Amino acid sequence: MMKIKKSMTKSILDIVSIREVTEKGYFRMDDGKIMELLQIQTKDVINTSSDEIEYDCIKYAKFYRLYSDDLKIISLNYPCDYGQQKRFLEYKISTTKNSIYKKLLQKRMDELIWLEKNNTAREFYFMLFAETEKKMDDNILTFTAHLGTGKGGMIQKMSIEKKINIVFRLQNKSANI
Repeated sequence: MMKIKKSMTKSILDIVSIREVTEKGYFRMDDGKIMELLQIQTKDVINTSSDEIEYDCIKYAKFYRLYSDDLKIISLNYPCDYGQQKRFLEYKISTTKNSIYKKLLQKRMDELIWLEKNNTAREFYFMLFAETEKKMDDNILTFTAHLGTGKGGMIQKMSIEKKINIVFRLQNKSANI
């Protein structure tokens, strides 16, 4: 006797747990919890002094002792965009009369095309979770107070458009945007 499979039609609401964006720019999940994304500002650890790296590690250690709510660290690769540089080089190639300079510009253009195809930029994010918007405000205050924002800080806030783009990338793994 052959069993017949029941076909299940899932809607996007069954798959994605985000229901809305609040007025403060947080994401409300289907269970009522709040989610927020903060970008981690990366540093060049190769050319940074060991004292500065140790100081950053101490700041993270202190932060993790104080922060008790759930969080995730997310890493995403983005294709590099050299469109502006390519447009400038195209303009220079079309306007120059010096053939040697034109060859150098074309070589640089070929390098940019290769980089655009083979190079990616990696970005890192904290995904925070809280029960209420008030608790999320407190969590973000803890982040900014201990890790800092701005030029010397370790995190930065993002626009709602960028956060939506990140959520889209997380839900659509094959998206190349």
